[in-house]
Parts: sequence; structure tokens; C-alpha cells
Amino acid sequence: MRAWSRGRGGLIGVGLYVAGACLAAPAAGAQPAGEDAAAVTFTRDVAPILQRACQVCHRPGQMAPMSLLTYKETRPWARAIRERVVRREMPPWHLDRTVGIREYINDRSLTDEEIGTIAAWVDAGAPRGDLADRPPPPAFAADDEWYIGTPDLIVTMEEEMVVAARGPDTFFNIYVPTGLTEDRYIRAVEVHPGDRRVVHHVNTFAVQEPPAPGENGLAGFRNVALPGEMWLKETSIGNSGDIYPEGTGRLLRAGAVIRFNIHYHPVGEEARDRTSVGFRFHPRGEVPEKTLVSRFITARNLDIPAGARDVRHDGYWTLPRPAQIIHFRPHMHYRGQAMSLEAVLPDGRVELLTSVPRYDVNWQLTYSYENPPAFPAGTVMHMTSYHDNSAGNRNNPDPTMWTGSGSRTIDEMAIAHTDWIFLTDAEYREIASASVANQQ
Repeated sequence: MRAWSRGRGGLIGVGLYVAGACLAAPAAGAQPAGEDAAAVTFTRDVAPILQRACQVCHRPGQMAPMSLLTYKETRPWARAIRERVVRREMPPWHLDRTVGIREYINDRSLTDEEIGTIAAWVDAGAPRGDLADRPPPPAFAADDEWYIGTPDLIVTMEEEMVVAARGPDTFFNIYVPTGLTEDRYIRAVEVHPGDRRVVHHVNTFAVQEPPAPGENGLAGFRNVALPGEMWLKETSIGNSGDIYPEGTGRLLRAGAVIRFNIHYHPVGEEARDRTSVGFRFHPRGEVPEKTLVSRFITARNLDIPAGARDVRHDGYWTLPRPAQIIHFRPHMHYRGQAMSLEAVLPDGRVELLTSVPRYDVNWQLTYSYENPPAFPAGTVMHMTSYHDNSAGNRNNPDPTMWTGSGSRTIDEMAIAHTDWIFLTDAEYREIASASVANQQ
């Protein structure tokens, strides 16, 4: 596989990429600095790492295949854990750390020292250690399956959807009343598939007016907001909930109806699904200062020849007003290879925000900026995507088949999901001035 570095307007393959690592992996037998490997224990050294970086997914009810909350649960997986962390495949974090913005709120990737600690622990036989050394349990409860915390409102599809064992992908629009009797401002949202095996992805929308007759049921993809709708949240493999920045929100109106735009993919056995969306609200009467808005920056009319790799497409969106970017999430399917997002400012300067050279369809992560950058009106946001349709792509369903844009699992997409806060000119100047001062 290749590494990627930024070139003018995108990504350029520059060399050999070993074992999926974007930084040099510790050598076999690596040890944490200044420690004897035999002294490394689960309770004192490894458990705090798992709590910070792993347990948000590796716990009951979440997307990971096993729980890592306790020593008893973790010990059988010790060798596999060592292999995956040394190769920097886990925790999933696929961006290039050497370019663009470096600080993200939700960065759970491991430091070299943490990787060395886990490797030394496994090499020493994965000892448990003294129970008195155990750190306090994490903030979430073992039975709390919501990343955003316990929702104030959960809206669940009223009927089970039966997904046949075999057959084509299917797409449905399912409308479900929220039951809200008053307007509420959303501060966090999360979609929970009922059966993650068959739910390829779900887009959710808040509908302010009831759907027209016949709107429920089998439908076209329609993954964009229709008139009178507000886009809420898209979830796909490996993606969790969104927690909005302080002072921001989205208004969910009384009487709103949720449209679940859902894509099912058969997995070889019959499955049943009832997907839910959960909301946490601002306190009653609290009006957030800013409204969070979403934009999809999309490359259309994809043309990906059979057997080809490094196939590039581009998408653009011009800021109509000054704005801060809050989140960026690449979305592609099985041939997705890499994606970057950069800003082309009105004066011609180009700023790379995030480069994701190791896109993984199984972990479609959201990158949440710790210090959201601001840009003036007229800035062009430029998304560059790459697809790998070769036999070397282990996820490729058929390297002998041309593929292009489409909503089926075997089709492809190139979408940069972005969330923004629009600013006044004065707010933009203040943020830009502070940013310059911090860099000096």
C-alpha cells in the first residue's frame, strides 16, 4: 500500500506504506520507557489505556465485537490486541498526523509509549497485577449503550423490517412521529441500528410536516433533505454519535416526524431490524447562540475503471458566509482509498485541514476539530478522493468490474460530511486574529 502526502489540490502517492502504520511501529518486544517488561500489569498500566482509547466501543451494546472492560474479558484477546495496536490498526484513527490540523477532540489513537506498554504486557504473559491498582471505572455504565449518554428522547421505528438472507440491496423511507409537544434544541444525536450486520447506513431527517400519502415504504435513495426537512445524522459502519460544541444546537420542532432513510444489505441469513435515533436536548428555555449546519461536499459522476487504483475525483463547496468547520467525516464504500479536505482562501492561499490516507470502510470516523478553524466568505472547500478498484484492495467485491456513482453497496460514493457554524464578519475577524496571535 502507499503512503500519501499533500500535493497541489490533493494527495500524491509517495512511497511504501508498511503494515498499515502511519508512524513507525514499535519493534517486537518493545517496552515502555524506563520499565522492566515483567513489571507491566493490566490493572496498573494497561487498563487506563483501554479506558481512554478502547472501551467507548469495546463494551456491551457497542459496535466492537468484544468487551474489554475487565481483565477476564481482555486476557483471551491479548495477542490479537498486541498485533493490532503495534500495526496501528486499533484504535482506528486513519489520518496523516504529519500534515494539516493536528488536534482533535475525539482522538483516541495511542502514543508510542502506550503501544510499547501494551506490547510489553503481552510479551510478559499478560499478567493481571494487583486488584488494588485498578483505576476507577469509566464514566459510562456497562449497560449504557449510548455514546452521547442517556438520551432525553429515543425515536424507534414502529415495525420490524425483515431483511432477506439474499437478494439486492433495499432502501426504505420510514416515518416515525417524535411525540414532541414543544420545541427543543438538540445538543447531541446518535443513530442506533437494530442489527448492525445488515444496516449499511442510515440518514435521519426531521420532517416538520407529515409525509404525503404513500411516502412510507420502499423508496429511492433520497439521502438529502427535502423541502421542510432538517438533516440530523448519518450513521454507517464504525461511526458513533455526534455531540455538538458548547453554545450550539439544532431546533427540533414540536410535532416533528423522523424520516429514517435506511439502506439494507443482505448478509446470508434473514435478519430483523428496528433502528432508533436518540437525542439529548439543551435545558428547556435555553436557546443556543449558534445553529449547527451540515453540508455534503460531493464528487459526482465517479468513473472507476476495473483494476485501477489511485483513481482521483474532486468536490467543491464555496462558503456563502464566514464560518467555522466543526466536523469532517469521509464517506466512501468498499473501494474507498483516501480522502483529504482543504480550504482555498479568496487570496489564493491553500490550507490543508485533514488528510485521511488510510480510509477504512469498516471504521467511518468523524474527525472533530479541537480548535475549529474559521474561514472568510468565498473560501472554496475542496475535497479530494481516491478509490482503489484493484485486486490489492482486500475489501474490493470485484476488481474486474467498472464502478461508478450509486447507492448500492457495490457502487461507490465520495462524500465529505462537514458540520459548520456560520459567523458574522466581526466574529470571523476576532477568531482569525486570535489564531494568528497563537501562532506567533
